[in-house]
Amino acid sequence: MYKFKVIGSPVSQSKSPEIFNFIFNTLDIKANYQAVEITNLHELKEFIKKSKKNGTLGLNITMPYKEQLNSLINRRDNVSRITQSINCIKIFNNKIIGYNNDYFGFKKLIEINKINIENSNNIVLGSGGSARTIILYLINNKAKNITILARNKDTSLKIIENFKIINKPGSIKLYDENSVYKNYNLINCTPIGLKKNTSKTILSRVSHIDFNFIIDINYIYKNDFLKLSYKKIITGETMFVFQAFKSLDIWFESNISDKLDYMEIQKLLC
Repeated sequence: MYKFKVIGSPVSQSKSPEIFNFIFNTLDIKANYQAVEITNLHELKEFIKKSKKNGTLGLNITMPYKEQLNSLINRRDNVSRITQSINCIKIFNNKIIGYNNDYFGFKKLIEINKINIENSNNIVLGSGGSARTIILYLINNKAKNITILARNKDTSLKIIENFKIINKPGSIKLYDENSVYKNYNLINCTPIGLKKNTSKTILSRVSHIDFNFIIDINYIYKNDFLKLSYKKIITGETMFVFQAFKSLDIWFESNISDKLDYMEIQKLLC
C-alpha cells in the first residue's frame, strides 16, 4: 500500500486526508493518506529522515514549513527554486525531490474564475512562501503593480530583492499608508482564513480601499474578509483541488488526475 501524508502546524483542520483518500478510492488505488502535526524544525528533519526509510512515497507541506525544506531535499523544480517554497515532495530511490504546486493551483484558480492579471494592480497580504509564489505568478503574467502588506518588513524586502532579476524595477513595493490604491485586487497569503484565531488587525489597514477582487488562497474560514469593500470575493477551493491533482500526477508520474472531475472533488470542501 502506498503511503502519503500532509505535514505542518496546524494540520488538524486540513481536508487533504479526506480529499486524497476519496481520490484513491475513486481510482481504485491502494493507498493511505494521513495528517501529521509537526511542531518544530527538529521534528521536521527527523520526520523526513523516517519517511525515506518507511516506504512513504510523497508528502504535502503546509504552513509554516514550505520554506524550511530547501536544505533537506536533493532536487527541486524550477518554481520552488525561484520561490524557495516547497509544498510537495516525492521520495524516490532514497532521494527527496521538491515541488511547488501552489503556482499551478493559483494559475487554475485565476483561469477558472476568468480574472485578468495582465496590467492589474494587486496588494498581496503576507511575505512567506505562498506570497512569494503568488508574486512570481503575478510577475510572469504581467501584473502592473504588486504591493506587499505584511507584518514582517524584512521578509517583504527580501522578496523585492530576490525578484529584482526577473522583474522590472519598481513594480513591487511595500504598502504605503499615504498612497492611494484604486482599482486594486487583494490577495491573501497569510494564515487568515486558515487558522481560526489568527489576528486580523492587518485588515484594518486596507479597510478604506474598494477592491475589485479579494482572492483568499485559503478556504476554511470564509467570513474573515466580508467586512471589506469588494466587487467579488474568491476563496481557495479550486486552488486546493488542483494542487492535489498536481501532487497526484507527480507521485504517480502520469496524468492520472485527468480521470477526475474537479467539481466533484471540490464539493468535499463545502
